[in-house]
Amino acid sequence: CAARGIEVIPEIDVPGHNQALAAAYPEFFCFPKPDMKVRTTAGNSRELVCPQKPEVWKFYAAVFKELKDIFPSSIVHLGGDEAPTELWEKCPLCREARTRADMKDEQEQMRAFFAKMTALLAKNGQKPQFWYEGDAGIYHPGETVYAWRQDQALQSIEKTKKAGLNLIMASSEYCYLDFPQIQGQHNWGWMRTTTLQKCYELDPAFGKPEKETNHIRGVHAPVWAEHLPDLNHLLYRAYPRACAIAEAGWSPMNARSWENFRRKLADHRQFILKRFNYDMERTKENEPPFK
Repeated sequence: CAARGIEVIPEIDVPGHNQALAAAYPEFFCFPKPDMKVRTTAGNSRELVCPQKPEVWKFYAAVFKELKDIFPSSIVHLGGDEAPTELWEKCPLCREARTRADMKDEQEQMRAFFAKMTALLAKNGQKPQFWYEGDAGIYHPGETVYAWRQDQALQSIEKTKKAGLNLIMASSEYCYLDFPQIQGQHNWGWMRTTTLQKCYELDPAFGKPEKETNHIRGVHAPVWAEHLPDLNHLLYRAYPRACAIAEAGWSPMNARSWENFRRKLADHRQFILKRFNYDMERTKENEPPFK
């Protein structure tokens, strides 16, 4: 990756999206469940690590140190998304901590949790990034967040600007490459069909002037592979839509042309197909199917 100018950023999702951690270390959580199983299907659970347990912070300090030894990037994505705080609301340790710190609710506790995680990263010279969850107040000025929720991107521009945050546009209705690209493809019942042209229509600034959007740092195109049957299908969904997202990221709207993009894409078609066919043969002959 380094030879190709690509920076690999690891993600350790906190305080949720970690059911495997709950299975391995149930004592890290507000209400330990010794019989917790590792999740094997896509989705999310209510389990959040308990911020009031010292062993949690010792664990993450060790994890971040190990990441620093593996990844040269100075950035660690901390996730932070889809973290329902209902168990924090009920947890006696969390309730006592909120009273002691005069916090009005669990969102203030989330802000303090993120601040402490950020301090752990800073000891290794690392900085955090987060998935943006609509409440800019739980992050801290100068941090970078990804706007991803469907139909929320436009509102995120103004809120993150006011909060002093950097913004990366990953609005799911344009940028999620695991979404089906033609009608009839399996969509898990909630995914929108996102055509190549829809991806190309992404305007990261959503029509707002530069002075209101100069905190937008780029675009991001997730491919959540748990929804896809194998590696070849992943490549099929990613390309050529990834090309459209790339051009949407570096080209202003007034310099874009759908017809010109289609002509340029014809030049890339043979390379994409060659790469796809190579990976098909490699998977078929030398590797088990990607699950």
